[in-house]
Amino acid sequence: MSEEAVTVFLVDDDPEVTASLAWLLESVKIAARQVNSPLAFLQAVRGGGGPVCAVLDLRMSEMSGLELQQQLAAEGLDIPLIFLTAHGDVPAAVNAMQAGAVDFLQKPFNPQVFLSCVNRLIRQARERFGERTEKARLHSQLAKLSKREADVLDALFDGLTSKEIARLLAVSPKTVDVHRANLMRKIGVSSGTELMRLLVSLGYRRYLSTGPHQPGR
Repeated sequence: MSEEAVTVFLVDDDPEVTASLAWLLESVKIAARQVNSPLAFLQAVRGGGGPVCAVLDLRMSEMSGLELQQQLAAEGLDIPLIFLTAHGDVPAAVNAMQAGAVDFLQKPFNPQVFLSCVNRLIRQARERFGERTEKARLHSQLAKLSKREADVLDALFDGLTSKEIARLLAVSPKTVDVHRANLMRKIGVSSGTELMRLLVSLGYRRYLSTGPHQPGR
């Protein structure tokens, strides 16, 4: 299976800068999309789709790179970012890193260093997209669980055995095992260990994050 194609946005209000960066990336067969307006960039990424990352200039007239980063966070758009900074912008770039940026490069920068940073950015974009896709899949599978299967899943996540779950739900251990088999089939796992690993890795916090169920309902 081929790797998911990543859209690399180059965001700067100076078209010459984005054209230069695009030429550098395309020289190593990395396709880039030039955007010369932070607001246009926001509009482009709000539609979702595949994995996305961006190289942002820290100083732009319409909206600063930091303001753009804050807006992305406010809208829940988890996009890996690299910032390009001028000499006096290092403190602001550090703030960007603390807010989750992958890296920042001070102008003028070494082209090889830039390419290395972009490749790391692309890897993170694929990883984050994969995590979001898997979380969405799990959410969809959880939505298929019956109320009783959801109760059993919550209890399993809390570390209870079949006998303990049976007492909690006032059913037989055999019934619990049937519900366990059904929920594992719906979620798409073949073992209890695989189920727990998946739930923990995706930040499961009880069924659809709605809190504990009341047994018997």
